[in-house]
Amino acid sequence: MNGYLKDSHLVKILCTFTKPELRSFGRLVNSPYFNTSSQTTLLYGEIKKFYPGFAGAEFTREKLFAKIYPGKKYSKDLINRLVSNLIALAEEFILLNSNPYRKQNLLLGLRKRKLHSLFLSEYNKIQKKNKFNLFAAEEIQQQILIEEEYGDYFLDTDKYRMWDIQTDLSMEYHLINFLYKAAQVFRQKTFLTTKKDSRTNVAYHLETALDLTGLLEQVKGSDIKNKEIISHYISLVMLNSTKDKKLYEEIKKYISGNPLINETKDIYIGYIYLLDFLSHTLKLVKGEERIYYLNEKKIIYKEIERVYFATGRIKMLFAFFRNFILSGINTHDLGWSEYVLNKYLPQILEKGNESVGKYYEALILFHKGRYSESMDKLSFFKSDKFVMDKDVHFYDIRILRFMLYFQLNFYEEALSLAETFMYQLKKSRNMPASHRSSAESFVKNYKKIILYVLNNDKDSLRLLAEKIDAERSYSGREWLLNKTKEISKENKKGAD
Repeated sequence: MNGYLKDSHLVKILCTFTKPELRSFGRLVNSPYFNTSSQTTLLYGEIKKFYPGFAGAEFTREKLFAKIYPGKKYSKDLINRLVSNLIALAEEFILLNSNPYRKQNLLLGLRKRKLHSLFLSEYNKIQKKNKFNLFAAEEIQQQILIEEEYGDYFLDTDKYRMWDIQTDLSMEYHLINFLYKAAQVFRQKTFLTTKKDSRTNVAYHLETALDLTGLLEQVKGSDIKNKEIISHYISLVMLNSTKDKKLYEEIKKYISGNPLINETKDIYIGYIYLLDFLSHTLKLVKGEERIYYLNEKKIIYKEIERVYFATGRIKMLFAFFRNFILSGINTHDLGWSEYVLNKYLPQILEKGNESVGKYYEALILFHKGRYSESMDKLSFFKSDKFVMDKDVHFYDIRILRFMLYFQLNFYEEALSLAETFMYQLKKSRNMPASHRSSAESFVKNYKKIILYVLNNDKDSLRLLAEKIDAERSYSGREWLLNKTKEISKENKKGAD
């Protein structure tokens, strides 16, 4: 049997290379510094001819061996050794091209060799050319390393006063880095950790022990170089625990006034904190205030979409895809929901969610009042073709089906579906507790509405509307509330 290479580690690596990268890799393979094996070079020359598909009857170990060693008997061990050489060279190429710390590595090398004039020249060059983005974790760390190298230069040359000054400045960048990391871990603590983990989770101890309010006051009143950004990061961490509306407004204003924030490679964590605050607040507020914060959430989603996804800087993430669409539905801006669906669905489908588009098409049709079309579209949704967060989105899909059954007057079927759903909720081990609680609240109230409608129980409907209105927000709550109020009004008109 032929030794095909198409599933080898080497081919998996080479398939990720762009054409320019392939040319650069070729130069590395041909460099005697990295590769002293002429046969390895010949093998690469033959393999690259099959780029980008790396397939075909000729693309086997045996055929390639014959090209490199014409007339020799095939040796599996020998060809595998050459392939291993190329894998090692490909990994070296990736390492060299993925190293973000080359500048400070050069500084370290120059300093260690006591090439002080060249060290200072390179340091000054970095300072002139580079403005490090202190809203990006990688660049914060680079700034720390470069400033520490500069401080070590003063230590090496017995300039202790300058070393003291530089150490103080370096500490500012360490504080920025710490606060950035604290912002990440505090948020994870909120969403992913339970109280039973408190003894083993440093985030609990940090948040309890740190006097962030006092630190913020001192930093704001100081003359330290980076006090604005340090104050901003302290405010982020404080927003996590205080959910202070004034802090939210200050952070939002700060983010909108700093263009460097929108140059980060990853979605800036400040946006996530604003969204977390809004999600928390929307569970508590009602009426006009709720409408205000729903619109606030959509504004932030639109900014994230504009800066990161629309530019192609980041491929669409399913969580944002879902939340973007829902933000349009919650604010009655179905045009925005349709824009997101049409623009980004192909990227979501690439990840294996073959039928996810049907669900969101059905959801938008539902909110347009086209219930029969929505039901038809939903019938094409196949849960086994939906691979992301099945337990969470199982809830979303069932909520839509419940609402459709009600709007189409399938009351008996709806009650049967509700019983089945409650049983499935009890069996599910992966659904987060908050989603389970929301699902149970929805189904209990949903069943009551149907029973009251079937029994024409007007008084109970009015009381149920008051009960739902007093509850914390959950998925489907607004629809339940609107339905109970709407039916109560219709019944009242009929009685009049």
